[in-house]
Order: sequence, then C-alpha cells, then structure tokens
Amino acid sequence: MLKFKRILGLLLFWLSWLLWVLMFAMPFVLDADVADLVVISTSLVAAAETSFIVSLFLLGRPFYQAIKQRFNGIWYKIANLRVKP
Repeated sequence: MLKFKRILGLLLFWLSWLLWVLMFAMPFVLDADVADLVVISTSLVAAAETSFIVSLFLLGRPFYQAIKQRFNGIWYKIANLRVKP
C-alpha cells in the first residue's frame, strides 16, 4: 500500500506540472475563441492545483520539505542575481 501511495503521489505531482505546461501552451495549439480558452485554462489550473495538493498529501511532509528547500534555493539565486555593467 505504501508503494502504491508513493507511485500515485508522484504521478499526480508530474501530472500537475504537465497541466501547467498545457495551460501555457494551449493558446498556441487550440484554434478557439477567447471565452473557450478562458474556460479551458481555468479548468486546467484548477485540475493542476488539485492534483498537486493531493500529491502532497499522499507523499507527506518530507517530500513537501524537499520541494520547499529546492524552490527556496532557486528563488534565492534568482533574487540575488546582479547584472554587471
């Protein structure tokens, strides 16, 4: 059961990232009017966030802490970039 939770959690985690990519790529792929694009993109965002939160519940606090630490490191590097003249 533990292995199943881990596999399902990782699957949902990567699905959430895939849904975010689809949301940003959708206007270039679909030939639809603006109202349809808004409805589809809103649905994709809701599905991506839901799958991300469920994956965090399945994978637990150590996975959350690892992600948080990784993003804090990346954000620190981005925030401290200095452009040299």
